[in-house]
Amino acid sequence: MLAIACVLAATDCDTPHTYVVFGNDYPTSPTNRLIVYRATWQAVTFQSPIAPGDSSDPQSTIAASENTAYVVLAPGWDPEGGAPPASFVVLQSRQGFAVHLNNTLRIPIDDATFSGNCAVGSFLPQAQADFITQFVFPNDFASLRYDATNCKTIPIGDARAP
Repeated sequence: MLAIACVLAATDCDTPHTYVVFGNDYPTSPTNRLIVYRATWQAVTFQSPIAPGDSSDPQSTIAASENTAYVVLAPGWDPEGGAPPASFVVLQSRQGFAVHLNNTLRIPIDDATFSGNCAVGSFLPQAQADFITQFVFPNDFASLRYDATNCKTIPIGDARAP
């Protein structure tokens, strides 16, 4: 009888749902499309591309205090084309993001919120870019070296690499 009461009580309670969503707030431009290739915050990594003007699907997370978000852009890449991205740009949020229990955190991806887009004069220190490429997104950069001074992705072993 006690077990039935516990099940009934549990079904009457609202279970808190806490989510995180990434929004690609870069402008929709046919000549300069900045596709979000990967994004991560806390322990949640988004694997699906996010086109300019679109948002990711909400992903479950836990309530958390200020945590840094990281993004990999694929400039000019066509996710529908079948070819892998030709280059990447690595970004880090300028400040941490927090979410409270039973809320949804929306993280806007743009140059005001993230640093590291060389095209607008925003640069990450090489050590920080190395951290992001080697520890946050190691699979995406397994055979690449990222040069933060000019936002260039270079295949490892490329004789032309600086």
